[in-house]
Amino acid sequence: MFEKYMICTRDFCNVVRNGQIAGFQVKIRINYYRGCYLSMVDTMRLVVDGEEFSSDKMTFSVGGRTYTFGELARATEARWFFGDPAMLTVSKPGGLRPGMHTVQLGLFIRNSYVPRVDRENLFDFFAGTRGPGGATNYGKPPVPLPLAATKKMTLVQ
Repeated sequence: MFEKYMICTRDFCNVVRNGQIAGFQVKIRINYYRGCYLSMVDTMRLVVDGEEFSSDKMTFSVGGRTYTFGELARATEARWFFGDPAMLTVSKPGGLRPGMHTVQLGLFIRNSYVPRVDRENLFDFFAGTRGPGGATNYGKPPVPLPLAATKKMTLVQ
């Protein structure tokens, strides 16, 4: 429902470190109305102009702190509130060329109230993620993670 607000069009820019363009940044929002603890952010998928960037090439900044995706799993006290933008910083030497880009984002968050095993198949949000005996398994995100949001944005230097 809130997928159209996931990718922010402002602050889409290259990152300069030591006089060199080291990557780029894109601002995002959570699409879950309750927000979540950062440890509940399971998987994020970012694709720009058809090029996918793995989480080991990204950092996640929210609330004045920056985390690697490995650190997110242990960030049990920090929250990402609905409406609060977070910044994804992607390591890409040379960054992106100025101009129009297509940015796509997928986000999988472990919700605290969704059952891990749904034997009655009442909550079949992600087809193809069946566990033993056909039960829906919410412990693992679907592979590949669906790209829920797409925006065409202009990077200006």
